[in-house]
Parts: sequence; structure tokens; C-alpha cells
Amino acid sequence: MMVAPVPINEQDRLAEVAEWCVLHHEPSTELKALVDLARRYFGVPTCVVSIVGECQQWFAARAGLDAQTMPRDISFCAHTILQAQPMEVLDATADIRFARNPLVTGEPGVRYYCGAPLMVGQRIAIGSFCIIDTTTRPPLDDAQKAMLVAFAETAMQIISGLRRNVFTDQDTGLFNRLKLEYDVSAALGRWQPLTLLAVDIMPPEALNDIIRGLGYNFAHDLTLQAMARIAAQLDGGLCLYKISPTRFAVLLEDVGNVQPLCQRIVAALQAPAQCHQVPVLLDAGIGIAPIAPPADERNSLEWLRRAVAAADSARRNVGRYAWYVPEVDAAQRRALLLLASLGHALLSEGELSLHLQPRIELPSGQCRSAEALLRWHHPQLGNVSPAEFIPLAEKTALMASLSLWVMRAVVGILDSTQGMDFSISLNVTARDLESPTFMDALLSTLQGAAISPRRVQLEFTESVLIEQPEALQLQLQRAQQAGIDIAIDDFGTGYCNWVYLARIPASIVKLDRSLVHHALPGCREALLVQSVIDLASNLKYRVLAEGVETAHQLAQVSAWGCAEAQGFHIARPMPVADFVQWFCNTRQIDQVAG
Repeated sequence: MMVAPVPINEQDRLAEVAEWCVLHHEPSTELKALVDLARRYFGVPTCVVSIVGECQQWFAARAGLDAQTMPRDISFCAHTILQAQPMEVLDATADIRFARNPLVTGEPGVRYYCGAPLMVGQRIAIGSFCIIDTTTRPPLDDAQKAMLVAFAETAMQIISGLRRNVFTDQDTGLFNRLKLEYDVSAALGRWQPLTLLAVDIMPPEALNDIIRGLGYNFAHDLTLQAMARIAAQLDGGLCLYKISPTRFAVLLEDVGNVQPLCQRIVAALQAPAQCHQVPVLLDAGIGIAPIAPPADERNSLEWLRRAVAAADSARRNVGRYAWYVPEVDAAQRRALLLLASLGHALLSEGELSLHLQPRIELPSGQCRSAEALLRWHHPQLGNVSPAEFIPLAEKTALMASLSLWVMRAVVGILDSTQGMDFSISLNVTARDLESPTFMDALLSTLQGAAISPRRVQLEFTESVLIEQPEALQLQLQRAQQAGIDIAIDDFGTGYCNWVYLARIPASIVKLDRSLVHHALPGCREALLVQSVIDLASNLKYRVLAEGVETAHQLAQVSAWGCAEAQGFHIARPMPVADFVQWFCNTRQIDQVAG
């Protein structure tokens, strides 16, 4: 058996195979119909559209053949691709190239073969359209060979249409992300280093807002305008890809062109886009990431993730373009890791826990309440600050589950301390109060544990007042009617709308720690804080000062008229068992002093 020699243009040929045969593992009804028609026309048992790869040939369509692939070294089609005209074998047992071929000596017992090459242009064959018989046959006449060539050309037209559908973004007509992946893979196969630009014209949420407010057609036309502006900046030979609803991509071989091209694209996208007579400011960012062989991550698309991550960071840069920086990316990946791990933490034992930070009454100094603060000990990362994971959770559906976990843990603590006279406050978010779900669960859990609702307080920040005023009011009225105290957290740093406060059934405002720290005696800030406290007190709110870290600050907030205080000077957040011990010890001291 003679193995077919490798064509002299094999690297270019394999690149075309990758380019044209993206669907080689998926059946095509059009190609299947074509091979069925050819089999009947030529009166043969087998007809296939064969694509010859580096080591294998596979069948994009087949009739009368069970196999989907076979090794290239026994392939008849590997010989066909060496020429531009059909190759015909009348009796394989008499042909020195195939007489000892296992396809001839064994199953299926090939005797006759004729294949017309599948040509790309005039010089590269990616496979063949072939007819096969298990008996010898007379040679095809010129008309029959011409028909076989016509079948091959039709097969290429079908493959071209499939390629166009798979490789083309239907909205813009540009090549899509899958085409980008193939082009990168082909370049890496040639050990060609590349630089990828990911051009993000706006954040995805901004596009969603446009679609909701102005419609899909408006968003589509706006995207086309941005595409045209980007394309106008590309030098000849550069290809623009559409890789997501808001992102385009450009592949560069010359790294020296990166900065000038980025500057041109940024400048082109800065002017407002006039779309349907509505001026729209784009919020573009360009991420730049090198792609260099060896291609360890070509299949994982790590190179694409890096460019997209850099594009997101680029919006915060003055120049609006940024190279991929591993340190910045590490922070983003850590955030994703935390979100992925948080769901598991909610179901596991021991990762999440509550610490309690005491609050004391002024001027007596007695502790009658504590704030529940969530803690997370990640099995690999160790202790993760709530300042890091809570803002992440608030952007996802995990926040609702997290709030329910805290609520149930608080009720568990109250249940185990039934004989002690203190309440626990827990923080809630706008999402917790936008529907009855959280309040239903809280009231039901308290009733099931036979715990007085007066031992629970709810805290929320001022921003919730603006985000969900009506839903908030309804759910907080339910809490107040049940006997639960309501506290507004971080008061004095947000909107401070007293009209909102008048409608919300809150009984406590927690003065933000920044006001306590910056309001030095005699300064303007101190007069402002004093006025806020006086006004809140006149409106019958209890004012609690947060962030009290020194004896002087404690005396100051007491003199201002604050009813409660909380901070490191009084006590740091502590595990529940430590808080119970601390609470008992302070009560004993108070009793002795009394």
C-alpha cells in the first residue's frame, strides 16, 4: 500500500480545512440530500463528501457508509487532493497504490473509486466528492466526470453557505466569535504571535437600558453606527469581528500598530452617535491582550477572557484603552471565585458564622442590643471580609439566600438566649424588602421559635429609601405592627431626605461613623452633626452613634444627645459565645455598681 504524499502546500491547505469545515462533526441535510442524489445518478452503493485533515479524514455527508472517520494514511481521498481533476480507480486490486489497502483487502472491499476534489479557489483541495463501489466498473465518460465535478462544486457551495451561517454575525454581517477562535487557532498552529483588541462600546447593562427604553431597532442601528466608526479606523487587511452584543474584536500581527489604532478607535467613538435623531454617548473601552504560542489555552479561550477583562478595566483609564494586567485580572477572578464559592458556603457547615457587636445605651452604658455581623471563613482563602463579599452578593440572587441565612442564624441565637434581655439587629437590603418573601419568612420563623419580635431589629441603608420607597414602606409597616424595631443605617452619608423618613416607620437612626470621626468640637461639621441629632431627636428617633473608638468620642456623642453608641471603644464584634459571656459580665458589674 502506498501512503499518499503530503501536498507541498499542506499548511495552507490545513488552514483552509479549518476555515471551511467548521461543521464537519454536524450533519447537513443539504449535503445528505446531495450524496443521496449522486448515489442514485451514478448507480453506486456509496457516495461521500470527504474532508481530509492532518491525520484523519471525516465525512461531512455519507450514503451507504457507516464510518464517520478513518485514518488519512488509508484514504483514497488523500490521493485525490493532490490533483485538480477527478481521480478514478477502476480496479483497486490492480492499482499498486491501493492493492494492499485494508479498505480493499478487507471491509468494505473497495474496487471502484472516483473522486472530484473539493477546491478552494484554483489551487487548494480540502477533500473530495467521491463515489465508491465494491465491484469494478468501466471508466466514466466526459459527461459523467463533468457531472461529478458539478456535484463537488455544489457541495462546496453548500459548505460555503454553512460556513457563512456559522461564521457570520447575522445582525452586522461581520465575522463572529467562532470565526475569531478559528483564526487564532490557525495562527497559533503556525506559531504566529498575535495581539487581540476587544472593543467594548458600552457596558451590557447600558445596552439593556437602551433596548428597554428605545427598542431593539434603535439598539441595532446604534451598534451599526459604532461598527462603522471602528471599521473606518482599520488599516487594509485587518478584520473586524463581532464577539458579543456590545463587543467587537481586531486581531493584529504587528504589535507596533496597537497604540495608534487604539487611539484612533477611541477618538472615533467619543463623539455622540446620532441615532434616530437621539444623541447617544457611548462608553467605550479597549482591552489589549497578547496571544503567543505555544497554545496552552487555545481551547479554553483564556486569551479572549484576558482581552475582555482588560476592556472592562479600560473604561476607568483616561485613554480608554488598557493592556491586560494580571494583578487587576486576579482581583476580578477572585471576585468570581468568591461568588462561585458563596453558594456552597450557604449549604455547608462552619463556613458562615455570625459575630455580635454590642450597642450600649447612653448615658447609662448598659447593653440591651447587639448588631449581627456576618463572617465567612473560606476553606482555601481563609477569612473573607464582608466588605468584600457582601457588595458582590448584592449584585446576584445570592443576596436573598444570604439574608435568609442570617435571619435564621439570628433567630437561633435568640432562641438559645431566651432568658437574656437583649435584642439583635440584622441588616437587610432593598431586594429583601421588594417583596413579602423575607418578611413572611422572618415572622414565621419567630413565631415557630416562640421568640418575641421585640428582640429583633432591622437595619437598612438610606439608599433603600430611594430604590424601593413603596415596597419598603409596606414591608416595614408589617414589621412595625409585629413589634420589630426599624433602624436606618449609615445615616448622614446618603440622600438624607427627611420627607422619606417621615413616611418610613423607623424608630432608630444610626449616625455614620464618618460623622463621629470628623466632627471635632467647635468645627462646622460638629455643628452640622449636632443639628442632625437634634432634628432626629425632635422627630422622636433614637440616635445611635456608630464607630465610637475613643473615650473622647463616647463622651462627645453622649453630650450631643445620642441615645446609643457602638464601636471598638465599647467592644469589637465577637463570636456569639464570647458575646454571651461579655453580656453576663457587664450585667454583673452593673448590678454591683447599682
